[in-house]
Formats: sequence, structure tokens, C-alpha cells
Amino acid sequence: MNDFQQGATTHKRRRAAYRTGLVFVTAAHYNAATMRPPNQRASRVADVLGDVLKRVDPEQQMRTYSIWNFWTEEVGELIARRARPSHFRNGILFVTVATQSWMQELQFMKEKIRERLNARLGAELVRDIFFVSGSITAPTPVESPEMPLRGRALVSLPPIADPALAAAFSRIVEARAQRLARSRAGRRKQ
Repeated sequence: MNDFQQGATTHKRRRAAYRTGLVFVTAAHYNAATMRPPNQRASRVADVLGDVLKRVDPEQQMRTYSIWNFWTEEVGELIARRARPSHFRNGILFVTVATQSWMQELQFMKEKIRERLNARLGAELVRDIFFVSGSITAPTPVESPEMPLRGRALVSLPPIADPALAAAFSRIVEARAQRLARSRAGRRKQ
């Protein structure tokens, strides 16, 4: 294959990739020092993750899983002890209820609960609520493992259920505190 044929093949690939949504980026488009396009500032991780989630989940269905965090606040302690969300699929929230009598009572409150959840979510993501009979276990309180910090803690971490993940975050906070202490000590010497 000569250079002309190879160039034509590359051009065809790029055109096909462009049509399917893929984008070829050459090294000339990037600043070698920062590895990002020129005249573009660094992005926060939250912004980047938000953009990725918008592409992966354009209808923002992932937001509905925050219902598990505020369920007790929206329905009240009495109902939360007898009914819990079990899963969410295609706009329908499935709620496990302890007894048939509570299931009947919640049927009458279904629309009000749905409206409150959607108001909290900020969008009409819950189209319907389906009540299912099942056993409800009391949630176990999550305690963060006691990890002694050598330096002063810069941030207080929320309770993390997974001990390995909690330990990893604690090490990150500790390493950051040590790095800051070293840099401050270096500035004081100068």
C-alpha cells in the first residue's frame, strides 16, 4: 500500500468515526505540559463525573437512587419502620411493606408519597409506586472505624460502611495533612 492509499484509508476511517460519534484527536490539539487542549482550564472532578453521568444516564435515572437516603425524612419514622424502597425500574419505585394492613394504608397515601419524592428529587422521575409484601429488617447503624490520625485532620469523613474503603480515605486525608505540614514547615524555614 502506498502513502496515497494509506492516507485515503485514514481519511475514510476518520469520516466513518465522525459519523458514528467518535472523534480523533491528534497530539497537535493538546498542550504537552498540561495534556489538555489549549485555552481550556482544568475541570473539577465533580464536573467531569457529571458530564459522564449525563452521557451514560441521559434521563438522570441515577438520581432516583438518592430516595434511599431521604426516604425516612419524606414518609416519616412510623412508615419508614414498616416500608422501605427495594428497587427502582422504568419509573416505578418498588417498596417492600411489612404487613398487608400497612400495604392497604399506603395505597391510600401513594399519590402524596410520590409527589413528595418527586419534589425532593426536583423532577418527575417516580411515575408510580408499587407496594410488595415482604420482611423489613431494622437498618444497622454504620460506625466509622477508629483510625488514629498522626497529624491534624483537615476534613471529617462521613461514616463509611466498608472498612477497606474507610481506611483508604483515612490514609488519603492523613497523607494530605502530612504534605501540608511539610510544605508549611518548608515555608517557615525560608
